[in-house]
Amino acid sequence: MVQLLPLRRRGETSFVTLTLIEPDATTLVDEIEHLQGAVRIVRDLWPFEVDAWVVLPDHLHAVLTLPFRDGDLSIRLSTIKARFAACVSKRAMTPSQIAAGGAHLWSPHDKIEPIRTRAEMETFRRHCWTDPVRHGFVSDPHDWPCSSYHRNSRTDPRNTEPLATIRASA
Repeated sequence: MVQLLPLRRRGETSFVTLTLIEPDATTLVDEIEHLQGAVRIVRDLWPFEVDAWVVLPDHLHAVLTLPFRDGDLSIRLSTIKARFAACVSKRAMTPSQIAAGGAHLWSPHDKIEPIRTRAEMETFRRHCWTDPVRHGFVSDPHDWPCSSYHRNSRTDPRNTEPLATIRASA
């Protein structure tokens, strides 16, 4: 008898922005290893796909896709934020954040936008890739190390647009 495996279907996809409470903080890039570790742990607990992401000094953007019939993005985001705050070194926090045990590291207002079409997906992926250029950190998305641009530009067959066009449109 042939055993059929269930189809692997994608669930909801969202564009997420998580922001530190201090607007001029550099904690996310200073402690990128802790952030990546927190994301890995949460992905092991509650699977999700990272379709695109960029980490800037005080905020991050990500395009995240949940498994089919799993709409609980909030548990994933809150756990990533909590694990990062627990791991981040005290030198990266202000005295008030240390006193609060890291609880005041993140802004309480996560921005989550559902992605419904392929065009929206491409728009938000491009936003992730070009955000370091928009903020003036680099002139070329390829130069920002804390981005999925490097992974996506090598593996995505749809990404045939030259870098010059991406730089010009940022």
